[in-house]
Amino acid sequence: MSQRLYFASPVWLQQIMLWAYGTRLRRVRYGGIHRRVLAELMQSQSASEGELEAAQVARLNDTLQHARSTVPFYRSLPERRLSRLTDLQELPILTKSDIQAAGKALVSREFQRARLLEIHTGGTTGKPLTIYCDAATLQRNYAFFSRFQAWAHIPERSRVAVFAGRTIVPPEQALPPYWRRNPAANSLLLSSYHLSPTTLPHYVKALAEFQPASIDSYPSSLEPVARFVVERGIDTIRPRAVITSSETLHPSIRELFEQAFACPVFDHYGAAEMAALITQCERGTYHANPEFGVVEVLHEGKPVGPGEAGEIVATGFINPVMPLVRYATGDQAIRGVSNDCACGRAFPIIDQIVGRLDDLIITPEGRRVGRLDPIFKAVGGLQETRIVQDRIDHVRVEVVTGGRPIPTAQRETLRHELATRLGPLMDIDIVETAAIPRTASGKLRTVVNLVHKDARSLEPVQTSPAIRRNGREK
Repeated sequence: MSQRLYFASPVWLQQIMLWAYGTRLRRVRYGGIHRRVLAELMQSQSASEGELEAAQVARLNDTLQHARSTVPFYRSLPERRLSRLTDLQELPILTKSDIQAAGKALVSREFQRARLLEIHTGGTTGKPLTIYCDAATLQRNYAFFSRFQAWAHIPERSRVAVFAGRTIVPPEQALPPYWRRNPAANSLLLSSYHLSPTTLPHYVKALAEFQPASIDSYPSSLEPVARFVVERGIDTIRPRAVITSSETLHPSIRELFEQAFACPVFDHYGAAEMAALITQCERGTYHANPEFGVVEVLHEGKPVGPGEAGEIVATGFINPVMPLVRYATGDQAIRGVSNDCACGRAFPIIDQIVGRLDDLIITPEGRRVGRLDPIFKAVGGLQETRIVQDRIDHVRVEVVTGGRPIPTAQRETLRHELATRLGPLMDIDIVETAAIPRTASGKLRTVVNLVHKDARSLEPVQTSPAIRRNGREK
């Protein structure tokens, strides 16, 4: 669906386009093997810890054999079968840079003639990636999400209000509606990029009229809505659950959502790479889904102890097209102290998802915009990225390209994608740099606000060295 054609169309035609697009997506995601896989998952969640680990070891060996024999990148993997999960530590770590460099050498030869789907990650850790899969992989992935919804007691096909990274409303639009309906998914899609003090009453009214059974949102998008609801004592929006993802959910924000909507909040961790899935159960415990893959929590390449923090390193089971073995996600978590949970599932426990340290961008109109990494999906060849707001009406996009200048067309695409989200009053520069500095703890923050203190994370950053500008000079 062409974004330019969509934005140029009247609202009634946009609704038809969304219905057609949503129908196709639903068929791809929830057709085929989806129901069979979901039935298997509903049964396997009752298995004992020993049964689950044995199944993981068997699936791990199958994945490694498939990778060795059909994926060029993995030709050098050792031939021996693993007898326990800890044997994984003998295999090398796969980095984001490895994936960028390998390209289709990570795609199984068994699928070279198949109709492959490309998923472009937004680069939540500053490194955009292209992941290849097929429809069956997506159906497995969404079967796990359907099980997660069952944990949250959300009825199948019930109404859902969604705040996400989709640009469903033109950036210059000043008046409501700032949302569109997707009948195919029974959803109300709300723009995350038009939230401001003046627009919040319209969002709240739309939610109250729609009466969703669930709200699915980035924490940063739902936070201003929830604060508005609490401050005005509004009690007309009562979903069964709020589902959050993609950003760190701080305890104070969880409490805010629970107070605003009088329902539990279910957070989860996943990624376009489809190597790890960590979901919260009814008791609020984070569980690594063992049928999805193996999750390791490592510090400097070694497993951390219970209650200690480390990087999530994942080996995925659900995507035979592009298997990822010991993939270093760049995201941090705290390993669980035990695997005992009152929910009764014997899944591995993660005490906390530490996540990202990103700031928000605040536009001249007062809109607070988070989760901007989707803009990088449309541009290839970027090794690392960072968005910095250095004036009220100006942001710069810092990119590391390894010495290869960004083509003019891609540079303009990048500027257009960001302008679509930040609106016409924000000036944008695309700059190239040899490297992007890390925080004191060695992390890369991909969105940094140098202007607004209330939009900043706690950890300070440095400015980038040796910046070479592309595009307009300031």
